[in-house]
Amino acid sequence: TILIAQLSRDVLYYPSAVEIQEINSVRLEGVFASLPVNEVDNLASLCDIYGEKALSIVKATGINKRRVAQSGVTPYDLCISAAEKLFSALMAGTDEKSFLESFGAVLFVSFTEKVKMPAAACRAQAHLSLPSYVMAIDLSLACSGWCTALNLAAQIASATRRRVLILDGDVQSVRIKEGDEALTPVLSDGGTAAVVTPDEKNTSKPWRFAFSSDGAKGDALTFTEGDFIHMDGFGVYKFVATSVVSFLKNFIASESNAGTSFDAFVPHQANVYMIRQLAKSLNLEDKLLISADDLGNMASASIPTTIAYRGIAPKEGAVLAAGFGGGLAASAAAFYIDEGIVTGVCEYGS
Repeated sequence: TILIAQLSRDVLYYPSAVEIQEINSVRLEGVFASLPVNEVDNLASLCDIYGEKALSIVKATGINKRRVAQSGVTPYDLCISAAEKLFSALMAGTDEKSFLESFGAVLFVSFTEKVKMPAAACRAQAHLSLPSYVMAIDLSLACSGWCTALNLAAQIASATRRRVLILDGDVQSVRIKEGDEALTPVLSDGGTAAVVTPDEKNTSKPWRFAFSSDGAKGDALTFTEGDFIHMDGFGVYKFVATSVVSFLKNFIASESNAGTSFDAFVPHQANVYMIRQLAKSLNLEDKLLISADDLGNMASASIPTTIAYRGIAPKEGAVLAAGFGGGLAASAAAFYIDEGIVTGVCEYGS
């Protein structure tokens, strides 16, 4: 059964310092999401598993629809689709050769990409005609992956003065055991692309990051190739309700001390109920962006997907992104959205 529990304002809070990493002179140039064209009505699809309980489960999770990839579609396929659309938008009115040669790295985030070698980042370099000198890195991370990749991309872009492409996607639907009552109602498929670029004018505000890991409790959420995703719902909830809330409260406190006031809160879209309670515990209810109601839980890609799908209003402001889950790990990123950011969504398989 699905565990639904409230993340209270009074949840146990462990005051401890967070290690802040600060990176200067970078911008988020664009974010694009590629969604499988197959849209599943959650209530209709769950009736066979839950029967009369299906409606209460949909109401409890807040997830009305999910995206499910067609047979044979991979995370790589979805991410490349998003990258091609993003590149097309960013290259408008510019020289294609100069644009492609401006990249210094490709990062690929996924825990469900089946082909491990050659690395997906290497394949993406060739597919997108990026220069041979780019650094290619695959990250096998789940829910905390995008903020981690954003940190690495910012470091590389700041150091090399070159663009960095982040590809992040997962196809989870084929990794769920038939009849799994905990995962079937929430997990979804999707791929994203984002470009981090150096700020040549050095006028951008610094980005800040923090991370937290509790690998000793990692058995709460596991996946082994050839098997299915397994989740101990109570173990994951306990991690979020204690460690993650504490971690994020400390991170927000450090940002407040630095003078940051957030315009948007974009958490990993675990399920609508959980992230609403998380936002409430952090006093960020009015800043919360949600996409899980329409798209489901796309693992770490849920953060960039939410930015691409919902947009940031206003398009110039401070964003708090937070990933939490598989590892068990959590990540936080405080960054800024410029008014000129390119965002969009496309459908794969249409």
